[in-house]
Amino acid sequence: MMRRVSLALLLAVTLAWPVSAAFREQAKVEAAYRRALGAWSAGDDEDALAQLLRLDEGAGGDSRGVQRLVDAKLAVGRAIARRDPAAVLAAVALQQRAYTIYASRRPTLAAEARRSAAALVRLHAGRVRNAEAATLDAGLYASLAGDVAARAQQTAAAELYGEALKLVPQQPAALLGLAAIQEVHAHYAEAADLLAPLVAAHPEAREAQLRLALNQLRLGRRERAERALRELAGGGADWVRSLAAQELARLLAARGDLAGAAAALEGAAAVLPCDPSLPVQAALVAERAGSATPLDLSTLGACGEAAESARARYTHAPSSELVPVRRAIAAADAQWRLALATALGVDVRQRGSE
Repeated sequence: MMRRVSLALLLAVTLAWPVSAAFREQAKVEAAYRRALGAWSAGDDEDALAQLLRLDEGAGGDSRGVQRLVDAKLAVGRAIARRDPAAVLAAVALQQRAYTIYASRRPTLAAEARRSAAALVRLHAGRVRNAEAATLDAGLYASLAGDVAARAQQTAAAELYGEALKLVPQQPAALLGLAAIQEVHAHYAEAADLLAPLVAAHPEAREAQLRLALNQLRLGRRERAERALRELAGGGADWVRSLAAQELARLLAARGDLAGAAAALEGAAAVLPCDPSLPVQAALVAERAGSATPLDLSTLGACGEAAESARARYTHAPSSELVPVRRAIAAADAQWRLALATALGVDVRQRGSE
């Protein structure tokens, strides 16, 4: 009988050892993450990011280690959310900053940073459910998606834009960003369907108008597209006007209206004197019209280093609708960090005086 009890006790201890070891390791990871968050809450960005990098690198490429890291970050996130949900938003900001750094310097760590940021947004969205919080969380998803899309991670970006639209179906940055991804995959009707309500609600959204017009062109809706291009080519002093003028000129020239094409290009060139594409295309139109003159680009010498062309700019992940989102996030950053410091029990005043 004694032998049976001893064997049972030995078996229980043997089975419990790896479990308790795993708990201890998890606790170590959570403590390290709390320290990184504490530095972030106190405004020591460099130290916070350095600590987070060591923690993330410590997970290695082992799937179990990565999962332990994700679980630890969420466990800490849930704990601070119970104290103040706003504290979680500061953690999101740290993870997004880490993603942007890792994406260029530590690409193997970027995916985990992105997933952790998204999981923390999801945690906040599940804890605070009102219109204001939904708008905020949708903006955070869209901001992260914009960073991801800028690095050509289109599948992951599309998922994040989708999460934003689940919370706020008309979120402008998510509509524009997802439409650009649809356009890259030649899904022009889907892109136009996303852009149409955005343009209707925000007629000042020039990039969205341009993208809608070009997708309508591809779908054969020439009249609507031309009206939009005329409006965009006739006002503003940005890359949108340049590309709109070029596309309008192409349309007009194709149907023989060379004078109209030249006028569109010259009008844009007058307000965008450092855009070399406009005078070059105007010269080509003039040559077709039989009134070619020597092309003079000497005025570009005062423009400094050549800027990226409007056509090249169009191929980038759109960011115009992210500007107000990121401005709002930046404005709330200090408040979120204070909430995080309070949730962690960090004496920000003491840290600031060290």
